[in-house]
Amino acid sequence: MSQPESSAAPPRPCPDCGAPNPPGQVRCIECNHPLDVPDARREGAAPLPVPASEPAPVEAPPPAAPAAPAVQAAPRLERPERPARVGPNVTSWGYQSGRAGGGSSIPTWLWMTVGLGALAAVLVTAIQIARQEPPIAIAGATKEQLASAESLRVLLRSDSTKAGPNTAFGNLYYDTGNFGDAVPYYRRALKSDPTLTDVRVDLGVAFHNMGDLESARRELEEAARIAPDHSIAQFDLGVVYQSMGLKDQAREHYLKAKALEHPPEMSAVIDQLIDRLDHPANAAALPPGHPSVDGMPPGHPDVGAAPGGAPSGGP
Repeated sequence: MSQPESSAAPPRPCPDCGAPNPPGQVRCIECNHPLDVPDARREGAAPLPVPASEPAPVEAPPPAAPAAPAVQAAPRLERPERPARVGPNVTSWGYQSGRAGGGSSIPTWLWMTVGLGALAAVLVTAIQIARQEPPIAIAGATKEQLASAESLRVLLRSDSTKAGPNTAFGNLYYDTGNFGDAVPYYRRALKSDPTLTDVRVDLGVAFHNMGDLESARRELEEAARIAPDHSIAQFDLGVVYQSMGLKDQAREHYLKAKALEHPPEMSAVIDQLIDRLDHPANAAALPPGHPSVDGMPPGHPDVGAAPGGAPSGGP
Protein backbone atom coordinates (compact mmCIF):
# COMPACT_ATOMS: atom_id res chain seq x y z
CA MET A 1 0.00 0.00 0.00
CA SER A 2 1.55 3.32 -1.12
CA GLN A 3 2.28 6.11 1.29
CA PRO A 4 0.04 9.14 0.93
CA GLU A 5 1.80 12.07 -0.63
CA SER A 6 2.73 14.81 1.75
CA SER A 7 0.67 17.91 1.39
CA ALA A 8 2.24 20.79 -0.55
CA ALA A 9 3.88 23.62 1.41
CA PRO A 10 1.54 26.58 1.88
CA PRO A 11 2.24 29.83 -0.04
CA ARG A 12 4.33 32.41 1.73
CA PRO A 13 2.81 35.87 2.24
CA CYS A 14 4.94 38.90 1.30
CA PRO A 15 6.00 40.86 4.39
CA ASP A 16 5.49 44.11 2.48
CA CYS A 17 2.32 43.80 0.42
CA GLY A 18 0.93 40.51 1.80
CA ALA A 19 0.58 38.86 -1.61
CA PRO A 20 0.96 35.04 -1.56
CA ASN A 21 4.11 33.62 -3.14
CA PRO A 22 4.94 30.01 -4.08
CA PRO A 23 7.43 28.15 -1.88
CA GLY A 24 11.04 28.91 -2.69
CA GLN A 25 10.27 32.32 -4.28
CA VAL A 26 13.09 34.78 -3.47
CA ARG A 27 11.23 38.06 -4.21
CA CYS A 28 7.55 38.86 -4.14
CA ILE A 29 5.95 38.38 -7.51
CA GLU A 30 3.75 41.45 -6.91
CA CYS A 31 6.02 44.07 -5.33
CA ASN A 32 9.48 42.58 -5.81
CA HIS A 33 10.10 42.79 -2.09
CA PRO A 34 12.78 40.27 -0.89
CA LEU A 35 11.41 37.18 0.88
CA ASP A 36 13.19 35.18 3.53
CA VAL A 37 15.28 32.35 2.02
CA PRO A 38 13.96 29.02 3.34
CA ASP A 39 16.33 27.03 5.55
CA ALA A 40 17.12 23.55 4.26
CA ARG A 41 17.02 22.12 7.80
CA ARG A 42 13.63 23.56 8.53
CA GLU A 43 10.99 20.99 9.29
CA GLY A 44 9.30 19.81 6.17
CA ALA A 45 12.14 20.82 3.83
CA ALA A 46 13.75 18.23 1.63
CA PRO A 47 17.29 17.12 2.76
CA LEU A 48 20.17 18.01 0.57
CA PRO A 49 21.50 15.15 -1.54
CA VAL A 50 24.84 13.59 -0.41
CA PRO A 51 27.10 11.98 -2.98
CA ALA A 52 27.47 8.16 -2.48
CA SER A 53 31.24 8.26 -2.65
CA GLU A 54 31.54 10.56 0.30
CA PRO A 55 30.30 9.99 3.79
CA ALA A 56 27.76 12.33 5.11
CA PRO A 57 29.46 15.16 6.92
CA VAL A 58 29.13 15.20 10.64
CA GLU A 59 27.76 18.37 12.12
CA ALA A 60 28.63 20.22 8.93
CA PRO A 61 27.01 23.59 8.49
CA PRO A 62 24.09 23.38 6.24
CA PRO A 63 24.87 24.36 2.69
CA ALA A 64 23.17 27.28 1.10
CA ALA A 65 19.79 26.50 -0.26
CA PRO A 66 19.80 25.83 -3.97
CA ALA A 67 18.27 28.44 -6.13
CA ALA A 68 14.61 27.83 -6.48
CA PRO A 69 13.39 27.12 -9.95
CA ALA A 70 12.26 30.16 -11.78
CA VAL A 71 8.58 30.73 -11.47
CA GLN A 72 6.83 32.44 -14.28
CA ALA A 73 5.74 35.67 -12.61
CA ALA A 74 2.85 37.59 -13.87
CA PRO A 75 3.73 40.93 -15.49
CA ARG A 76 3.61 43.77 -13.00
CA LEU A 77 3.76 47.49 -13.00
CA GLU A 78 6.78 49.26 -11.64
CA ARG A 79 6.13 50.53 -8.20
CA PRO A 80 6.49 54.31 -8.02
CA GLU A 81 9.04 55.79 -5.68
CA ARG A 82 7.77 57.10 -2.43
CA PRO A 83 7.50 60.91 -2.29
CA ALA A 84 10.26 62.75 -0.48
CA ARG A 85 9.58 64.01 2.98
CA VAL A 86 8.27 67.56 3.04
CA GLY A 87 10.66 69.83 4.89
CA PRO A 88 10.02 73.17 6.63
CA ASN A 89 8.59 75.86 4.40
CA VAL A 90 11.57 78.21 4.23
CA THR A 91 11.22 79.19 0.57
CA SER A 92 9.13 82.17 1.58
CA TRP A 93 12.22 83.58 3.26
CA GLY A 94 14.12 83.48 -0.03
CA TYR A 95 16.41 80.73 1.24
CA GLN A 96 17.22 77.45 -0.47
CA SER A 97 19.57 74.91 1.01
CA GLY A 98 22.72 74.01 -0.85
CA ARG A 99 22.49 71.24 -3.38
CA ALA A 100 24.97 68.62 -4.33
CA GLY A 101 27.21 69.63 -7.15
CA GLY A 102 28.28 73.09 -5.99
CA GLY A 103 24.90 74.72 -5.16
CA SER A 104 24.97 77.99 -3.24
CA SER A 105 23.35 78.57 0.13
CA ILE A 106 23.15 82.39 -0.31
CA PRO A 107 19.55 83.60 -0.05
CA THR A 108 17.90 84.51 -3.35
CA TRP A 109 16.71 87.87 -2.04
CA LEU A 110 20.33 88.84 -1.39
CA TRP A 111 21.30 88.09 -4.98
CA MET A 112 18.29 90.08 -6.20
CA THR A 113 19.23 93.05 -4.01
CA VAL A 114 22.79 93.09 -5.31
CA GLY A 115 21.57 92.82 -8.90
CA LEU A 116 19.05 95.62 -8.53
CA GLY A 117 21.67 97.84 -6.92
CA ALA A 118 24.07 97.28 -9.80
CA LEU A 119 21.31 97.98 -12.33
CA ALA A 120 20.38 101.22 -10.55
CA ALA A 121 24.02 102.36 -10.61
CA VAL A 122 24.23 101.72 -14.36
CA LEU A 123 20.98 103.63 -15.00
CA VAL A 124 22.12 106.62 -12.92
CA THR A 125 25.42 106.75 -14.80
CA ALA A 126 23.63 106.57 -18.16
CA ILE A 127 21.24 109.36 -17.18
CA GLN A 128 24.08 111.59 -16.05
CA ILE A 129 25.89 111.05 -19.34
CA ALA A 130 22.71 111.77 -21.30
CA ARG A 131 22.08 114.98 -19.35
CA GLN A 132 25.43 116.45 -20.31
CA GLU A 133 24.05 118.99 -22.77
CA PRO A 134 26.14 120.15 -25.70
CA PRO A 135 27.14 123.82 -25.90
CA ILE A 136 24.41 126.20 -27.05
CA ALA A 137 24.58 127.14 -30.72
CA ILE A 138 22.80 130.35 -31.73
CA ALA A 139 23.19 131.44 -35.34
CA GLY A 140 24.68 134.93 -35.57
CA ALA A 141 25.46 135.20 -31.83
CA THR A 142 28.68 136.69 -30.51
CA LYS A 143 30.90 135.00 -27.92
CA GLU A 144 29.46 137.27 -25.24
CA GLN A 145 25.91 136.32 -26.22
CA LEU A 146 26.75 132.61 -26.17
CA ALA A 147 28.33 132.93 -22.73
CA SER A 148 25.21 134.72 -21.53
CA ALA A 149 23.06 131.93 -23.00
CA GLU A 150 25.01 129.29 -21.05
CA SER A 151 24.42 131.21 -17.80
CA LEU A 152 20.73 131.57 -18.58
CA ARG A 153 20.43 127.84 -19.27
CA VAL A 154 21.81 127.10 -15.80
CA LEU A 155 19.21 129.41 -14.25
CA LEU A 156 16.36 127.84 -16.23
CA ARG A 157 17.51 124.35 -15.30
CA SER A 158 16.71 125.09 -11.67
CA ASP A 159 13.37 126.75 -12.51
CA SER A 160 12.16 126.84 -16.09
CA THR A 161 9.20 129.11 -15.25
CA LYS A 162 11.14 132.22 -14.20
CA ALA A 163 10.09 135.20 -16.26
CA GLY A 164 13.45 137.01 -16.15
CA PRO A 165 15.71 134.29 -17.60
CA ASN A 166 13.07 133.33 -20.18
CA THR A 167 12.76 136.92 -21.33
CA ALA A 168 16.54 137.33 -21.55
CA PHE A 169 16.88 134.07 -23.48
CA GLY A 170 14.12 135.13 -25.86
CA ASN A 171 15.85 138.48 -26.41
CA LEU A 172 19.10 136.68 -27.35
CA TYR A 173 17.29 134.80 -30.10
CA TYR A 174 15.32 137.91 -31.09
CA ASP A 175 18.43 140.11 -31.39
CA THR A 176 20.16 137.54 -33.60
CA GLY A 177 17.14 137.21 -35.91
CA ASN A 178 16.15 133.73 -34.68
CA PHE A 179 12.52 134.71 -34.13
CA GLY A 180 11.09 131.18 -34.12
CA ASP A 181 13.47 130.21 -31.29
CA ALA A 182 12.52 133.31 -29.30
CA VAL A 183 8.79 132.52 -29.29
CA PRO A 184 8.73 129.68 -26.69
CA TYR A 185 10.83 131.70 -24.22
CA TYR A 186 8.56 134.73 -24.56
CA ARG A 187 5.52 132.50 -24.08
CA ARG A 188 6.93 131.01 -20.86
CA ALA A 189 7.75 134.48 -19.55
CA LEU A 190 4.22 135.70 -20.25
CA LYS A 191 2.75 132.59 -18.65
CA SER A 192 4.64 133.48 -15.49
CA ASP A 193 3.73 137.19 -15.69
CA PRO A 194 1.04 138.22 -18.23
CA THR A 195 1.58 141.92 -17.47
CA LEU A 196 4.96 142.05 -19.28
CA THR A 197 3.80 144.32 -22.10
CA ASP A 198 7.26 144.79 -23.63
CA VAL A 199 7.67 141.01 -23.89
CA ARG A 200 4.26 140.67 -25.53
CA VAL A 201 5.16 143.39 -28.06
CA ASP A 202 8.39 141.57 -28.95
CA LEU A 203 6.43 138.33 -29.27
CA GLY A 204 4.04 140.01 -31.72
CA VAL A 205 6.94 141.43 -33.75
CA ALA A 206 8.57 137.96 -33.81
CA PHE A 207 5.35 136.50 -35.24
CA HIS A 208 5.21 139.32 -37.81
CA ASN A 209 8.75 138.59 -39.00
CA MET A 210 7.89 134.88 -39.20
CA GLY A 211 4.96 135.73 -41.50
CA ASP A 212 2.27 134.77 -38.95
CA LEU A 213 0.23 137.97 -39.20
CA GLU A 214 -2.79 136.70 -37.29
CA SER A 215 -0.71 135.70 -34.26
CA ALA A 216 1.14 139.00 -34.47
CA ARG A 217 -2.15 140.95 -34.52
CA ARG A 218 -3.52 138.99 -31.57
CA GLU A 219 -0.48 139.59 -29.36
CA LEU A 220 -0.13 143.28 -30.26
CA GLU A 221 -3.83 143.97 -29.72
CA GLU A 222 -3.55 142.37 -26.28
CA ALA A 223 -0.50 144.51 -25.52
CA ALA A 224 -2.36 147.66 -26.63
CA ARG A 225 -5.36 146.67 -24.52
CA ILE A 226 -3.25 146.14 -21.39
CA ALA A 227 -1.17 149.28 -21.96
CA PRO A 228 -3.04 151.75 -24.24
CA ASP A 229 -0.29 154.34 -23.80
CA HIS A 230 2.43 152.01 -25.12
CA SER A 231 3.47 153.86 -28.29
CA ILE A 232 5.61 150.99 -29.66
CA ALA A 233 2.69 148.55 -29.35
CA GLN A 234 0.41 151.00 -31.20
CA PHE A 235 2.99 151.58 -33.92
CA ASP A 236 3.75 147.87 -34.47
CA LEU A 237 0.03 147.09 -34.52
CA GLY A 238 -0.38 149.69 -37.29
CA VAL A 239 2.38 148.01 -39.30
CA VAL A 240 0.67 144.61 -38.92
CA TYR A 241 -2.68 146.04 -40.07
CA GLN A 242 -0.94 147.64 -43.04
CA SER A 243 0.59 144.23 -43.87
CA MET A 244 -2.91 142.77 -43.81
CA GLY A 245 -4.18 145.49 -46.17
CA LEU A 246 -6.40 147.12 -43.49
CA LYS A 247 -5.49 150.74 -44.15
CA ASP A 248 -8.02 152.40 -41.87
CA GLN A 249 -6.97 150.34 -38.83
CA ALA A 250 -3.31 150.94 -39.70
CA ARG A 251 -3.81 154.75 -39.88
CA GLU A 252 -5.72 154.69 -36.56
CA HIS A 253 -2.88 153.05 -34.66
CA TYR A 254 -0.21 155.15 -36.38
CA LEU A 255 -1.96 158.30 -35.19
CA LYS A 256 -2.33 156.85 -31.68
CA ALA A 257 1.40 156.10 -31.57
CA LYS A 258 2.25 159.61 -32.76
CA ALA A 259 0.02 161.17 -30.12
CA LEU A 260 1.73 159.26 -27.31
CA GLU A 261 5.22 159.74 -25.97
CA HIS A 262 7.52 158.02 -28.46
CA PRO A 263 11.14 157.99 -29.63
CA PRO A 264 11.99 161.14 -31.65
CA GLU A 265 12.82 159.27 -34.85
CA MET A 266 9.42 157.59 -34.89
CA SER A 267 7.52 160.73 -35.93
CA ALA A 268 9.14 160.94 -39.37
CA VAL A 269 8.59 157.21 -39.98
CA ILE A 270 4.89 157.48 -39.02
CA ASP A 271 4.41 160.42 -41.38
CA GLN A 272 5.96 158.48 -44.25
CA LEU A 273 3.81 155.41 -43.56
CA ILE A 274 0.61 157.46 -43.44
CA ASP A 275 1.63 159.21 -46.67
CA ARG A 276 2.12 155.83 -48.28
CA LEU A 277 -1.37 154.76 -47.17
CA ASP A 278 -2.81 157.85 -48.86
CA HIS A 279 -0.48 157.87 -51.88
CA PRO A 280 0.76 154.35 -52.77
CA ALA A 281 2.72 155.80 -55.70
CA ASN A 282 5.13 157.39 -53.21
CA ALA A 283 6.27 153.98 -51.92
CA ALA A 284 9.39 154.07 -54.12
CA ALA A 285 10.58 157.19 -52.28
CA LEU A 286 10.78 155.40 -48.92
CA PRO A 287 14.35 155.05 -47.62
CA PRO A 288 16.10 151.62 -47.44
CA GLY A 289 15.24 149.70 -44.29
CA HIS A 290 11.90 151.43 -43.94
CA PRO A 291 9.76 149.45 -41.45
CA SER A 292 6.74 149.10 -43.72
CA VAL A 293 6.03 145.62 -44.93
CA ASP A 294 6.71 145.97 -48.65
CA GLY A 295 9.73 148.20 -48.16
CA MET A 296 11.29 146.10 -45.34
CA PRO A 297 14.43 144.20 -46.40
CA PRO A 298 14.61 140.42 -45.84
CA GLY A 299 15.54 139.52 -42.29
CA HIS A 300 14.85 142.95 -40.83
CA PRO A 301 15.00 142.35 -37.03
CA ASP A 302 12.10 144.56 -35.98
CA VAL A 303 9.38 146.50 -37.75
CA GLY A 304 9.48 149.03 -34.93
CA ALA A 305 13.20 148.89 -34.18
CA ALA A 306 15.07 151.72 -32.57
CA PRO A 307 18.42 152.84 -34.07
CA GLY A 308 21.08 150.18 -33.77
CA GLY A 309 18.68 147.27 -34.26
CA ALA A 310 17.60 147.01 -30.60
CA PRO A 311 14.19 145.36 -30.09
CA SER A 312 11.30 147.75 -29.82
CA GLY A 313 9.80 146.47 -26.60
CA GLY A 314 12.55 144.28 -25.07
CA PRO A 315 14.06 145.12 -21.69
